[in-house]
Amino acid sequence: MKHVAKIAAILLAFLMIFAGCSTGSAGSSDASSTPSASTASSEAESEDSSASGEEVTLSFMHHMGEQGKKDALVALSEDFTAKNPNIKVEVEFLSYDDFINVFKQRAAADNAPDFVQLTPYQSPETIDAGLILELDSDLYPAEVGQDVIEPMKHGGKYYAIPLSRSGYGMYYNKNMLEKAGVDPSALSTISGLLDACQKVKDAGMVPLASGYAESWTENMIIEGPIFAGLMKEDPNMAVDLMSGDKKFSDYPELATIVDNCYKLLRDYALVNEEVASNQASDQYAQFGRGDAAMMMQGVWAITDIRTAQEAAGNTDEFGFTYYAWSDDESRNYLAANGDSIMCSAGTKHPEEAKKFLKYMMTKEAGKIWSEYTGTISAVSGVEVDNPDPMMPQMQKLFDEKAYYFEQNSAFTGQYYSDLDKIFIQGRVDGKTSDEVIAEWQEAFDNIRAIGG
Repeated sequence: MKHVAKIAAILLAFLMIFAGCSTGSAGSSDASSTPSASTASSEAESEDSSASGEEVTLSFMHHMGEQGKKDALVALSEDFTAKNPNIKVEVEFLSYDDFINVFKQRAAADNAPDFVQLTPYQSPETIDAGLILELDSDLYPAEVGQDVIEPMKHGGKYYAIPLSRSGYGMYYNKNMLEKAGVDPSALSTISGLLDACQKVKDAGMVPLASGYAESWTENMIIEGPIFAGLMKEDPNMAVDLMSGDKKFSDYPELATIVDNCYKLLRDYALVNEEVASNQASDQYAQFGRGDAAMMMQGVWAITDIRTAQEAAGNTDEFGFTYYAWSDDESRNYLAANGDSIMCSAGTKHPEEAKKFLKYMMTKEAGKIWSEYTGTISAVSGVEVDNPDPMMPQMQKLFDEKAYYFEQNSAFTGQYYSDLDKIFIQGRVDGKTSDEVIAEWQEAFDNIRAIGG
């Protein structure tokens, strides 16, 4: 009888799909009130396993390459299992370049991981396709600020939990800058940053650490000025460019932004063929060893930097500031976001999955995360033992100059992909800013024309 019920549930689920019911989609008005047969079946099975004490294994797929974060996930899964002996969490790493596509493929094959490290901003299409489980607001304790929670929403509903207050900016080596005659305060404007790079280069040192064999590291160079600069002043920029209501030429500062980004990359980071093949881990090590004076990277890199510094016996002092794109300091902000977890709508154990998510929002879990990663927990009031010397400086930036760009509507799908791809290819091909901007416009027009 149990097998018959399961078969009936599966058949009903397929009938609902063919009838046009996009269960779990953010755009479906019935999604939150009427569960699908497959969801009901999963929840029933989950309740059975919880009640019986049957061992359950949850899978967590992530793209965090930093060793501190990998170690943190293992420590968190072990601590959670110690508190919930019948629930284990297996952690799997996958490169970001393949991440979203692999998740979609697994979901289509009914083999999706229970958890994925994504944000609504990065992958709204997965939510719209019904691949992500909607979460209850009671998962978020009062200790998590609204500025961190807001980017966890899509269409006014909750789909992710935050792990940390994260973001990316400019690391700098105080000793190397001093040798080049540069005061760190000069990095507060784009002209000051470019001038600092030239002075470091003239002093016979490498200005910027390179990790651009991985596309995401280079993407940040252009995304920072757009996401935390232009889009702060025009939150609808992405929507308007994708819809055709605005053109790239409506943002005249883009040409200067692209020129400056290419100058940073071509003249001050990619200084020889060897560094052109650097991965992100090589970039962290290059800076940590003292082989480059600055590095544009995220706060998540801090533990890997310290590991490389210690291994090299480097005693230099480091600092951190925002990545300036304008000569008006009041327009420059720390591009803030955060690592977050989404729960797959295809999870076979939704109750156990929610239990893990609730655990991840505790101060205890926040402390484990922060101590291993060196980052600031999304849960306020978390105190860590022996914080990194850069942490007070980072905390001050988050308090005074952070802009959580993921609260805005994002470039999506092929639009987002082409924005980054054309920028990188333009750098490789030696193109000008005008050529790149023209290609962006042509690509967006073409995507819109075919209904992308």
